Amino acid sequence: MTSTWTCPHCSRRFTRKNQRHACGTGERSDVLRKRPAEVVDLYSALETFATSLGPVEVVTRERYVLFRSRRVFADAIVMSDAVRLAIHLTREVEHRLFFKVVSDHRQVTHVARLHDLQDLEAMEPFLREAYEASLS
Repeated sequence: MTSTWTCPHCSRRFTRKNQRHACGTGERSDVLRKRPAEVVDLYSALETFATSLGPVEVVTRERYVLFRSRRVFADAIVMSDAVRLAIHLTREVEHRLFFKVVSDHRQVTHVARLHDLQDLEAMEPFLREAYEASLS
C-alpha cells in the first residue's frame, strides 16, 4: 500500500494525511465470540479469500469487519445466523443475493447476506473487482 501518512499512535498507514480512524485493528476473536461454528467457518472463508487477493488490512470492531487495501473495499457484520457483506464497487451490478444497493458519488455499495460457502463463492468475483478498484 502506498502511504502518505502513518498514525503516530497505532502505526497504521493511510493514503491521506491525518486520516480519521480508530487506532488499532481490533481482535478477530471479539467478532467471532459466541457465534455458531457454521458462521465462524463462513467468516473464516471470507477472510481467507479477501486476504488472498493481495495486501489487505483486516480491521475489526465488535461485530464489524473492514477489509482494506488502499481503501475499504468490503465490510462485513458477523451475525448469529449469517454474514452480512457489503462490497464497494465502481458500478452497479445485479445478483440475486444483493438485497440492497446504495450509490454515492464515489462508489456503489452492494449488500448481501451470506448463509453458506456457496453464497460466498458467488460473491468472490465481486470481491476481486472491488479489491482491484480499491488499489486505484
